[in-house]
Amino acid sequence: MFAPSDRITRPPSRWQVWRRGVVKAAVVVVAAAAGVSAISASNAAETPNAVPLDASLVPVLANAASSCTAAPEQTRAVPALPLGVEQTQPPTFQTPMSKVAPLFSFKGFPDAANLRLNGSATVAGGRLVLASGRDKAGSAWATTRIDPSRSFSTGFSFEITKISDGIAFVVQGQSRTARGSSGEGLGYGARPNTGRPRIQPSLAVEFDAWANRFDPVGRQHVAVTRNGDITQHLVWKDPGFSLYGRGVVNVWIDYDARLHRLRVYVSRTSGFRPAKPLLTTSVDLRLIVGTGQAYVGLTGGTGITTVADPVQTVVAWNVKLR
Repeated sequence: MFAPSDRITRPPSRWQVWRRGVVKAAVVVVAAAAGVSAISASNAAETPNAVPLDASLVPVLANAASSCTAAPEQTRAVPALPLGVEQTQPPTFQTPMSKVAPLFSFKGFPDAANLRLNGSATVAGGRLVLASGRDKAGSAWATTRIDPSRSFSTGFSFEITKISDGIAFVVQGQSRTARGSSGEGLGYGARPNTGRPRIQPSLAVEFDAWANRFDPVGRQHVAVTRNGDITQHLVWKDPGFSLYGRGVVNVWIDYDARLHRLRVYVSRTSGFRPAKPLLTTSVDLRLIVGTGQAYVGLTGGTGITTVADPVQTVVAWNVKLR
């Protein structure tokens, strides 16, 4: 007889052999799934053109892993992104000028189409020439008018070749033939009580390169004025660089009709709008120019004491409603 501690060793049954084989196969499949997923992720990180794991295999491997109770949770295969699908990137910053189609856009001036030119204003050499020579005044109005109750953005690039009085961006409710005085009037304004022509009602952003005795601190400046009164500046500032003789000056102007806020950005170093405006002021365009359709345009003026014959030109201009 056998001792009580002895056991009779019996060969495994067919059921046990089959069950053990299934378990081992499942473990091998799960290990393979984890290995392929890890290799795929590693290759994708090191090789930009690596092909991700075939999406058709992902559900099979995942199901095999979940059906095996011996396999730990962390060994499940992670589904790969389909080919051509990228992670969402943060949105790029866009200025108000880029959010909507332009009301009008001049990328160069091959002719005077869609413009009303007055005084010395003309088109030559692909540019809008506001004033050329001495004692000149010119204005150019877009034939498409704007609603003063709407927000808008405008951008333009101008060049003043030699020292002279300057140019202005103007929104006005007078007429399509409106034009101010030459010289210190910059083609849009004049000193009050002189009998010289000025555009009113109007709001102007002037780029004054000539220091007159009534100008702030007697220096060149960018300023906002009303009704063609060049002696009264709602806000002004020196741009920090010469407005003439140094190439093209780039300007961006945003008007917010809801907040009654006007912002002016200026740059000579690049075509990218600065992050900070040069000028910010509070104005209600409807109260200044009226509630009807307003003319929008550019003016320029030169004086009789100009040292040499200057040329004031605009190379590009657009306006967009917001």
